[in-house]
Amino acid sequence: MPSEVQNVSVRNLVDLEAGTPLRKFEGDLDSYYPEERTFGTFVVLNFKNVKVEKSVEPYNFPIATISIKLSNKKNSGWGIFGESLAALLPEGQDIKDTLGMRYGLEMEEGHIYGQDRTTGDNMVGNPWKVYKLGGAIAGAAATTAIAEAKKLLDGKTRAEFNQLAYANPVIRQDPAFQRSITDKSFINSMLQLGEFTEDGDGVFHKAEGGGA
Repeated sequence: MPSEVQNVSVRNLVDLEAGTPLRKFEGDLDSYYPEERTFGTFVVLNFKNVKVEKSVEPYNFPIATISIKLSNKKNSGWGIFGESLAALLPEGQDIKDTLGMRYGLEMEEGHIYGQDRTTGDNMVGNPWKVYKLGGAIAGAAATTAIAEAKKLLDGKTRAEFNQLAYANPVIRQDPAFQRSITDKSFINSMLQLGEFTEDGDGVFHKAEGGGA
């Protein structure tokens, strides 16, 4: 019997209904796109620079792909994923604004979506949730871009501050605030409000009692 035939078996099957052994990981969103399948439209999300936190079997690849069925219902796989992502996004931003950003994703195993109307049985699935995006962590007190910028500005020159601010993941999530750094209105307002002072060497210092 040919070896390739001998390798075909119905034994030692594994439970891998999600299509990936990953259960919790971090990765940079590289791309995403809709894909038509037999059971509807799925959104395929591709991640790179993957760091595995939890997997049901060894996973040594630097990339990962997850697929989620597209739906506009909140209590669906896409709805659960979407709401967890939206909670970490500034107002007005969407998934398109997160390309290249660092995600933390965790599968919620055994999630109950509701009850079957016919049988009354629980409908159970394993949706993905975003627990981290850039510097924002779900369940933690939100760090605003302006609070982050104030921490970065203290003891820095304008050039030093700009370099750090543009690289900061919290500030990167707020394009409107980034513009206030570019047009110098953020630093000017800090000086006018008396929250910061600028010394003769062009270094900014937080004023006594100058707010958060």
